[in-house]
Amino acid sequence: MPTKDEIDDRLKQLAIAAKNHPPKTVERQKAVSTLVMDIQKYKIVNFPRNLNFTWEIYQEICAEAYQDLMFRICREIKNYRPEKEVSQWVNFLMIKCFQEATPRVIGRSDFKRSYYKDMDLFFDGQTNQEEDESDRLAKALIEMIEEDPGDVFKSEVSRKHPQVNFQLLLVKREIEDVSWEQISAELGVGISTLSSFYRRCFDKFTPRFREYL
Repeated sequence: MPTKDEIDDRLKQLAIAAKNHPPKTVERQKAVSTLVMDIQKYKIVNFPRNLNFTWEIYQEICAEAYQDLMFRICREIKNYRPEKEVSQWVNFLMIKCFQEATPRVIGRSDFKRSYYKDMDLFFDGQTNQEEDESDRLAKALIEMIEEDPGDVFKSEVSRKHPQVNFQLLLVKREIEDVSWEQISAELGVGISTLSSFYRRCFDKFTPRFREYL
């Protein structure tokens, strides 16, 4: 088992390589894929403490946030700053993902978020160019989800609930920001069933999302 310093060094080199490759190139896709796999392998992600929720709700928020985190790493790799360890950057993103996932899971858009002001130091000095690049990638992903070339996402249908497909859930969750509670009521399908199907599909199609980096 490598030491913590060795892990930090490896992750940093992967992140720098991914950051330096042009968007939507095979080289960046490979570097980001390897980075994400190593982040998962070395278990460097820390979830915020559970101070307010039942264990079941907390687990659901963590699962939602972790899924969003993997997506966000792919989308925002250009913003990684090498003077910070990858674990610091990733766990900063996790805090953001946890904050955003919480109201979606509990169905309260007015949920009061607890921001960690000192974490803003990670993005001090971020250029407008970097922000524009992040916006461009986000728009490309949204366009890909809405257009769904070849009906790839739409064709991924829940076996027991044919009214549920991955594109429908993607649009509602990632674009319209609809809570699981609302989607469940609309489709007549339990929240745990919907979220489990969504996570399986998300994992399956992660390589397709990375094509848009």
